[in-house]
Amino acid sequence: MTQQFLLQMAGEPGSGKSALARVIARRTGAVVLDKDVLKTAALHAGAEEALASQIAYEAFFDLAGHLLGQGLSVVLDSPSFFEAIPTKGQAIADKRGVCYHFVECICDDQAELERRLAGRSKLDSQPSAPESGDRTTVAPQGAYLRVDTLQPIERCLELVLEYVA
Repeated sequence: MTQQFLLQMAGEPGSGKSALARVIARRTGAVVLDKDVLKTAALHAGAEEALASQIAYEAFFDLAGHLLGQGLSVVLDSPSFFEAIPTKGQAIADKRGVCYHFVECICDDQAELERRLAGRSKLDSQPSAPESGDRTTVAPQGAYLRVDTLQPIERCLELVLEYVA
């Protein structure tokens, strides 16, 4: 895959975003930006929860634009629970003249979600159990890909690579 891209991974915690993002990056040479790494750093620096989230998202999108400007493809690893996520992603891609893609990871098996969350080594900003409340993905206007991550990760990767191509 030679065409530069910006790919937004989305979905609730435990849906398989990070695992799939890493596999995509290994296959394509893209860089993964993980919002939780940035938020955890802000928390460790003493920022309160709300400020840590704001710092993380500002750094997340600024780094994406910076890396795209260096000619690298970028995979954004974060849930997309706010309209600003796909809007900013598309704006950055447009500014850098690259294709913007959006993939929502879904896992409709509650027991599997709980197993994934309990079994991962988590960052301080990540939940260890499914969260309550409205956790509906906000997607961009138009077509995007939904991937059922109960499938083998190799099949998920194939679907994403076909979509991004």
